[in-house]
Amino acid sequence: MKRLLLAASAASLLVCAPATAQVAAKAPPLLTLKVKPTQLDVAAGTASLEVTMVVEGVAASAGHPVLTHLNGAPNIALPFRVEGLTAADDNGDLPLVSKDGGRTYTAPRDAAGKLTVTYRRPISAATGGSLSTIPTVDGPGVSGIANMLFPLPTSAQRYHLTMDWDLSAMPAGSTAVTSVGEGLHIDAPSVPMAKLNYIMMMAGKIKREPDPPVGSFSAVWTGDPTFDAAKAMQWASRLHHFMSRFFADPVELPYHVFMRAHPGGNGVAAPMAFTIGFNARTTPESVESLLGHEMTHTWTAADIGKWYSEGNAVYYQTLLPWRAGMMPTEKRLRDINLTAARYYTNDVINAPDSDVLPNFWSDMRYNVLPYDRGALYFAVLNGKIRRKSGGKRSVDDLIRAMVQLDREDKPITEQTWVDMLQKELGDEGPAIHKGMMAGTLRLEPESDDYGPCFRRISTKIGRYDLGFGGPQLKNYPVVVNLRPDSNAAKAGLKEGDKVSSQASTDGAQKDPNMPLTMHVTRGDQKFDITYLPRGELRDAYQWERVPGVPESACK
Repeated sequence: MKRLLLAASAASLLVCAPATAQVAAKAPPLLTLKVKPTQLDVAAGTASLEVTMVVEGVAASAGHPVLTHLNGAPNIALPFRVEGLTAADDNGDLPLVSKDGGRTYTAPRDAAGKLTVTYRRPISAATGGSLSTIPTVDGPGVSGIANMLFPLPTSAQRYHLTMDWDLSAMPAGSTAVTSVGEGLHIDAPSVPMAKLNYIMMMAGKIKREPDPPVGSFSAVWTGDPTFDAAKAMQWASRLHHFMSRFFADPVELPYHVFMRAHPGGNGVAAPMAFTIGFNARTTPESVESLLGHEMTHTWTAADIGKWYSEGNAVYYQTLLPWRAGMMPTEKRLRDINLTAARYYTNDVINAPDSDVLPNFWSDMRYNVLPYDRGALYFAVLNGKIRRKSGGKRSVDDLIRAMVQLDREDKPITEQTWVDMLQKELGDEGPAIHKGMMAGTLRLEPESDDYGPCFRRISTKIGRYDLGFGGPQLKNYPVVVNLRPDSNAAKAGLKEGDKVSSQASTDGAQKDPNMPLTMHVTRGDQKFDITYLPRGELRDAYQWERVPGVPESACK
């Protein structure tokens, strides 16, 4: 089905398809996990998991992978480790060997039948890393995502998953929550491997909202959030309910939010779950923006390109909370304008989509391009569909059709989407798509493409320019290649200065009015320099509120 960050909401992920009258459905093989957290040291931020996994129906040829483990993540300070691993199958002891640091485990002979694997999995908050799903200790609890916690079977099939937690070594009153069930014993009769890999989990002294749990939405944490977590999660619960109705769920499915301390303050989505990393700068408002985006992935994600999955998530991230009456018009308008500002000032605005993935993790210009370009693409399509249909249809109808295909486990490809555009807009639809993908079409939503409340205005916005370093626009610990005409140089930065910033350069890249304060070390001197990281002006569009149009007519 879908990979990490691209969550699916299909009910078929949770239950087996019914058997026909003639042929009974074959039950998935059993996969049992027994997990015991031990050696919890809250002050040190360390713990260990004792794990036993039993998998039925294993069949792997000698030399081929038996297990796989996501044993690393971006920017980790410590490697993931699995210690003392032993295995046996129907034919006795099975030596498992990894030649790639624990990414895959192979056996010198065929593996067959029931596989039993035991090992220890150390966990440390010092692992760091830029993903909030990296296994960690936060307060009196441990959390993480399945494929980073456990070596799991390489098979792509469904499994009957049972999971038993032994919390006898954890603080009194501890419990466990996962994105497929809660409590010390979890039984999920039919889970595809694509979902099993991305199960979120947390065990320990869990705090939650609502408390006690009620309804389909649940948020959990073990540490101490730096913001009013209960208030933010009450907002998230209302949004989840609205989104479930908007995307026409037959039944509102369970959704979990896991919260943990994380210096980057980011979030990661998975099937029917989301992990929030919070830091000292996290506010309820920032959580709202994050959840508006990531919760959209629960329904709309499809593995056909970031232009689609990230683009529609940006398009809906404030639109749906605004429609639900949970966000003021000013915040919706600001979100539209920040997205447009970053798109129109991006140096690689004309890059083809084929250039995005090769540069996605190394160059922030390409990293943000599918988000911004995709969002404006959906706005353009929305306007054209509304005008073509006399206001009877919108891009919402196409997105909901894609969601329904996913519910039915039907294949979704880029051509699926293009065929919908052809039916909706004739030849113009595929032509717009082709131009967007090639980077040859500058996306320019018309005045009412965001609705009658907003009109387009022309302006000029300075391109993002840190003032030094290379084109990847990342943080630099030392000022190199300082450009003499940059705002950084004019503010007083010098070549060779050691610098750091509490603010995010990613945030400054999106907000054309956001200054950066650099903490500078020059020799034995320490001081701050603040400047606006912007360069030459670029032609851009922004949107403003149309006077006299009532709010009731806007949404």
